[in-house]
Amino acid sequence: MKSASIVSFGCKANQYDSQAMGEALTDAGYRMVHPPERADLYIVNTCSVTGQSDAKARKAIRRIHRISPDSTIFVTGCYAQNAGSALLEIEGVDKVFGNAEKFALTELVREAERAQTLQREYVGDPDARVDLGEFGLSVASFDQKTRALLKIQDGCSQFCSFCIIPYTRGRMRSRPLHEIADEARRLTENGYAEIVVTGVHLGAYGKDIRPRRSVAEVLRALHELPRLKRLRLSSIEPMDVPPELIRTMAELPKCARHLHLPLQSGSTPVLKRMRRRYTADQFLSLVESAREAMPDIGLSTDVMVGFPGETDADFEATMRVVERCGFHRLHAFRYSPREGTPAAQFDDQIPPWTAGERSAALRELGGKLTRRFQEASLGSSAEVLIEDVREGADGSLAGYTGNYLRALTDAAPDDIGKLRRVRLCAIEGGRMRGALL
Repeated sequence: MKSASIVSFGCKANQYDSQAMGEALTDAGYRMVHPPERADLYIVNTCSVTGQSDAKARKAIRRIHRISPDSTIFVTGCYAQNAGSALLEIEGVDKVFGNAEKFALTELVREAERAQTLQREYVGDPDARVDLGEFGLSVASFDQKTRALLKIQDGCSQFCSFCIIPYTRGRMRSRPLHEIADEARRLTENGYAEIVVTGVHLGAYGKDIRPRRSVAEVLRALHELPRLKRLRLSSIEPMDVPPELIRTMAELPKCARHLHLPLQSGSTPVLKRMRRRYTADQFLSLVESAREAMPDIGLSTDVMVGFPGETDADFEATMRVVERCGFHRLHAFRYSPREGTPAAQFDDQIPPWTAGERSAALRELGGKLTRRFQEASLGSSAEVLIEDVREGADGSLAGYTGNYLRALTDAAPDDIGKLRRVRLCAIEGGRMRGALL
């Protein structure tokens, strides 16, 4: 039996695609393997959100070819969609295909198996940057035993000035609600206690279908599944969080009290140049509304530094907003010009050393806010979904609380996949320590 391995980069939507491609390969007769075991076929599912993402993919491809020079290497994903010809130049790469062709992976593999000599080529249209077709992937399982991703939409029609994703993922398209519910039912019947609802532009779900749907409707539908223990939203844009969604999260007991809201900048002028459809004050109002409805909510975010024209005053405004929001998780990253986006042509590009200093200052603040949230949680009780993962000096079973605190526990193997209530009693190595109640 031939073996295959998938190397995945980027967002949860890409992780979902990788799982779906893995299941397709299994159905086609391949045995899925993981490093350090070598595979006959490698699928590298790339991300292109930053230049660093591109570099990580190139490094991974070269490493695969170095350790397994006789293996077939296929490359797909957003980097492949955006710069397929550049990837074909890397030694060892056999085929490159975009996001739309992920749906036809089995056919591409069969064609490669029949060919006596594999032709290095880009499959599909490398200039297909608008409509990548219907939603065509589904899953029934995940490598992780307790938590499964469920992608309810793909693509983005927002066109922020810095972002390449609308060009690589195509326009927004939503899955029918009945398909979402059917997939969620399969996942829970296969033992997944938590479902993470995800998408490329998650909050826009349902705007392109009739009757029009919403993320809140998805949550209400999935909440009815009897075997589901917890329901979580992945990253959702702040301009797409209406009061109805906050009310729904607060009302449904299975909904995790956590929101990942990409701030990007706390400066309204910068947000305008980014083509983000909110102001700093509107973002703060959203955070206030979420905390009023769910006082124990955990908030995480992404913040970009070094956007063209970002002044010291703009950055200071960002620091103030971040502190006022009290995020307990913060991902700070530097602006990276993406060819083909408006921002890449902007004047006043920020020197790398300035962006680096701002990124370091923001990460330092993020660390302080994490510790502050953890300290405020000491003595409280919370439900932790116990994972089949051992962490900490004593190898404790660990998991996440509903508001996304990582917690070490004294749970037993029989507790894996279950929600167990703990008392958060200490902070150890950046994680909480939870004693079973």
